[in-house]
Amino acid sequence: MSPAVRRLTAAAFAAALTGPAAAVLAPEYYEEARRSAPNHVQIEIDDVSSPSGGMGPCHVKGKVVRVFKGDLAPGAGLTFDVSCYDYGTIPAGPTLWTDYDALNDAKYLEAFMSGDARPKIALDQVEIIIEPRDVPYCDSNSLYCESTVDAAAREESCGAVGRVWNWLGIGGDECN
Repeated sequence: MSPAVRRLTAAAFAAALTGPAAAVLAPEYYEEARRSAPNHVQIEIDDVSSPSGGMGPCHVKGKVVRVFKGDLAPGAGLTFDVSCYDYGTIPAGPTLWTDYDALNDAKYLEAFMSGDARPKIALDQVEIIIEPRDVPYCDSNSLYCESTVDAAAREESCGAVGRVWNWLGIGGDECN
Protein backbone atom coordinates (compact mmCIF):
# COMPACT_ATOMS: atom_id res chain seq x y z
CA MET A 1 0.00 0.00 0.00
CA SER A 2 1.43 3.38 -0.97
CA PRO A 3 2.17 5.95 1.77
CA ALA A 4 -0.55 8.27 0.37
CA VAL A 5 -3.19 5.52 0.50
CA ARG A 6 -2.08 4.52 4.01
CA ARG A 7 -2.36 8.18 5.17
CA LEU A 8 -5.80 8.47 3.58
CA THR A 9 -6.93 5.24 5.25
CA ALA A 10 -5.57 6.41 8.61
CA ALA A 11 -7.29 9.80 8.20
CA ALA A 12 -10.60 8.16 7.34
CA PHE A 13 -10.30 5.84 10.33
CA ALA A 14 -9.40 8.77 12.60
CA ALA A 15 -12.49 10.61 11.35
CA ALA A 16 -14.61 7.61 12.23
CA LEU A 17 -13.18 7.70 15.74
CA THR A 18 -14.63 11.14 16.38
CA GLY A 19 -18.08 9.57 16.67
CA PRO A 20 -19.69 8.30 19.86
CA ALA A 21 -16.96 5.77 20.64
CA ALA A 22 -13.24 5.64 20.07
CA ALA A 23 -11.44 2.43 19.19
CA VAL A 24 -8.01 2.12 20.71
CA LEU A 25 -6.58 -0.38 18.25
CA ALA A 26 -4.65 0.83 15.24
CA PRO A 27 -6.45 0.34 11.91
CA GLU A 28 -3.93 -2.35 10.95
CA TYR A 29 -5.38 -4.70 13.58
CA TYR A 30 -8.86 -4.48 12.11
CA GLU A 31 -7.44 -4.85 8.58
CA GLU A 32 -5.48 -7.92 9.67
CA ALA A 33 -8.62 -9.42 11.22
CA ARG A 34 -10.29 -9.18 7.80
CA ARG A 35 -7.30 -10.52 5.88
CA SER A 36 -6.77 -13.48 8.19
CA ALA A 37 -10.44 -14.37 8.77
CA PRO A 38 -11.00 -17.86 7.38
CA ASN A 39 -14.57 -16.97 6.34
CA HIS A 40 -16.03 -13.94 4.53
CA VAL A 41 -19.77 -14.40 4.04
CA GLN A 42 -23.12 -12.71 3.64
CA ILE A 43 -25.82 -13.87 6.04
CA GLU A 44 -29.61 -13.69 6.03
CA ILE A 45 -30.75 -12.78 9.55
CA ASP A 46 -33.49 -14.90 11.11
CA ASP A 47 -33.45 -13.58 14.69
CA VAL A 48 -31.61 -11.05 16.90
CA SER A 49 -31.73 -10.89 20.69
CA SER A 50 -31.23 -7.60 22.53
CA PRO A 51 -28.11 -7.04 24.61
CA SER A 52 -28.40 -7.52 28.36
CA GLY A 53 -28.04 -4.26 30.28
CA GLY A 54 -28.08 -1.99 27.23
CA MET A 55 -24.91 -3.23 25.57
CA GLY A 56 -23.06 -6.46 25.03
CA PRO A 57 -23.45 -9.44 22.75
CA CYS A 58 -26.55 -9.63 20.60
CA HIS A 59 -27.17 -13.25 19.72
CA VAL A 60 -27.87 -13.55 16.00
CA LYS A 61 -29.32 -16.54 14.18
CA GLY A 62 -29.19 -16.74 10.43
CA LYS A 63 -28.07 -18.65 7.38
CA VAL A 64 -25.25 -18.17 4.92
CA VAL A 65 -26.41 -16.85 1.54
CA ARG A 66 -23.05 -15.95 -0.13
CA VAL A 67 -19.51 -17.20 0.46
CA PHE A 68 -16.52 -15.13 -0.70
CA LYS A 69 -13.89 -17.03 1.27
CA GLY A 70 -13.93 -20.10 3.46
CA ASP A 71 -15.63 -23.42 3.87
CA LEU A 72 -19.06 -22.34 5.08
CA ALA A 73 -21.73 -23.40 2.61
CA PRO A 74 -24.74 -21.43 1.39
CA GLY A 75 -27.73 -22.46 3.47
CA ALA A 76 -25.61 -23.30 6.53
CA GLY A 77 -27.28 -22.19 9.75
CA LEU A 78 -25.23 -19.97 12.06
CA THR A 79 -25.60 -18.67 15.60
CA PHE A 80 -23.09 -15.98 16.61
CA ASP A 81 -22.70 -12.81 18.65
CA VAL A 82 -22.43 -9.21 17.42
CA SER A 83 -21.20 -6.53 19.85
CA CYS A 84 -24.18 -4.19 20.04
CA TYR A 85 -25.69 -1.46 22.15
CA ASP A 86 -29.27 -0.44 22.77
CA TYR A 87 -28.75 2.39 25.25
CA GLY A 88 -26.15 3.84 27.59
CA THR A 89 -22.72 5.35 27.13
CA ILE A 90 -20.46 3.44 24.79
CA PRO A 91 -17.17 2.81 26.58
CA ALA A 92 -13.84 3.62 24.96
CA GLY A 93 -12.03 0.51 23.83
CA PRO A 94 -11.34 -1.70 20.84
CA THR A 95 -14.94 -2.92 20.43
CA LEU A 96 -16.73 -1.68 17.32
CA TRP A 97 -20.35 -1.45 18.48
CA THR A 98 -23.37 -2.07 16.24
CA ASP A 99 -26.65 -0.29 16.97
CA TYR A 100 -29.20 -2.84 18.20
CA ASP A 101 -32.18 -1.19 16.48
CA ALA A 102 -30.35 -1.16 13.14
CA LEU A 103 -29.26 -4.78 13.61
CA ASN A 104 -32.75 -5.87 14.65
CA ASP A 105 -34.26 -4.16 11.58
CA ALA A 106 -31.62 -5.54 9.21
CA LYS A 107 -32.26 -8.48 6.92
CA TYR A 108 -28.64 -9.20 5.91
CA LEU A 109 -25.09 -8.93 7.20
CA GLU A 110 -21.67 -9.26 5.65
CA ALA A 111 -19.16 -10.72 8.07
CA PHE A 112 -15.56 -11.82 8.46
CA MET A 113 -15.67 -14.89 10.69
CA SER A 114 -13.42 -17.39 12.42
CA GLY A 115 -13.02 -20.96 11.25
CA ASP A 116 -14.30 -22.46 14.50
CA ALA A 117 -16.99 -25.14 14.59
CA ARG A 118 -19.27 -22.29 15.77
CA PRO A 119 -17.82 -19.32 13.81
CA LYS A 120 -17.37 -15.99 15.59
CA ILE A 121 -17.15 -12.46 14.14
CA ALA A 122 -13.47 -11.54 13.70
CA LEU A 123 -12.71 -8.39 15.74
CA ASP A 124 -16.19 -6.91 15.18
CA GLN A 125 -15.81 -6.97 11.38
CA VAL A 126 -19.50 -7.14 10.50
CA GLU A 127 -21.54 -4.79 8.30
CA ILE A 128 -25.29 -4.43 7.82
CA ILE A 129 -26.11 -4.70 4.11
CA ILE A 130 -29.30 -4.16 2.11
CA GLU A 131 -29.16 -7.38 0.12
CA PRO A 132 -26.75 -10.14 -0.85
CA ARG A 133 -24.88 -9.87 -4.12
CA ASP A 134 -22.20 -11.70 -6.06
CA VAL A 135 -19.39 -9.33 -5.03
CA PRO A 136 -18.65 -8.29 -1.44
CA TYR A 137 -19.52 -4.87 -0.08
CA CYS A 138 -16.50 -5.00 2.24
CA ASP A 139 -12.88 -5.20 1.12
CA SER A 140 -10.91 -7.98 2.76
CA ASN A 141 -7.61 -6.04 2.53
CA SER A 142 -8.71 -2.70 3.99
CA LEU A 143 -11.39 -1.21 6.23
CA TYR A 144 -13.43 -0.06 3.25
CA CYS A 145 -17.07 -1.13 2.97
CA GLU A 146 -19.21 0.17 0.15
CA SER A 147 -22.18 2.03 1.55
CA THR A 148 -25.38 0.06 1.45
CA VAL A 149 -27.56 2.94 2.60
CA ASP A 150 -30.41 3.62 0.22
CA ALA A 151 -30.00 7.40 -0.15
CA ALA A 152 -32.43 7.79 -3.04
CA ALA A 153 -34.98 10.54 -2.58
CA ARG A 154 -38.38 9.25 -1.63
CA GLU A 155 -41.58 10.90 -2.74
CA GLU A 156 -43.82 11.43 0.25
CA SER A 157 -47.54 11.68 0.08
CA CYS A 158 -49.10 15.08 0.65
CA GLY A 159 -51.09 15.31 3.87
CA ALA A 160 -54.27 17.31 4.46
CA VAL A 161 -52.40 20.31 5.89
CA GLY A 162 -50.07 20.38 2.88
CA ARG A 163 -53.02 20.29 0.50
CA VAL A 164 -54.70 23.19 2.35
CA TRP A 165 -51.47 25.24 2.30
CA ASN A 166 -51.09 24.51 -1.39
CA TRP A 167 -54.75 25.39 -2.09
CA LEU A 168 -54.30 28.70 -0.24
CA GLY A 169 -51.24 29.40 -2.36
CA ILE A 170 -48.86 29.76 0.58
CA GLY A 171 -47.26 26.38 0.28
CA GLY A 172 -44.70 25.49 -2.34
CA ASP A 173 -45.33 23.00 -5.07
CA GLU A 174 -45.20 20.09 -2.62
CA CYS A 175 -48.72 18.91 -3.39
CA ASN A 176 -49.19 18.80 -7.13
